[in-house]
Amino acid sequence: MEVFRADGHLTDEALLLLIQEGVPEELTRLEIAEHLAFCGECLERYTRLLDAAPLLTPARSCERSLWARIRARAIQAFTSRYATAAAAVFIALTVVWGNPPMETVREVFPEDRPAITERIGETLSQAITELSDFLGGFRSHS
Repeated sequence: MEVFRADGHLTDEALLLLIQEGVPEELTRLEIAEHLAFCGECLERYTRLLDAAPLLTPARSCERSLWARIRARAIQAFTSRYATAAAAVFIALTVVWGNPPMETVREVFPEDRPAITERIGETLSQAITELSDFLGGFRSHS
């Protein structure tokens, strides 16, 4: 069997044997496949011959199982997408409405505290008052 013509392209016989899976040697099959990978003209002749070849029919149809898988994937995508959103809404509403109202405690800011000069003045006037009361008690005994 001649695989290549004189001009370097594949023979029609080699292409027909490849379609019918009648190429006897693995090395010859690899040479034909390598040539088809690089030669556009032989690839075009090969595809034209494939068009005329009879199509194989599967032993059993996979249409039902494919549609079932497509439906299952669609349901899974729908539930995962919307279940996540529903969980986020549920958590947000639980946080907002589920907790009792919180009492806010305002911190004491420095401007709310009396100034140090005011506190010193109050302490000094209180000390002076106590000292004058104490000394006044001595005057009344003499």
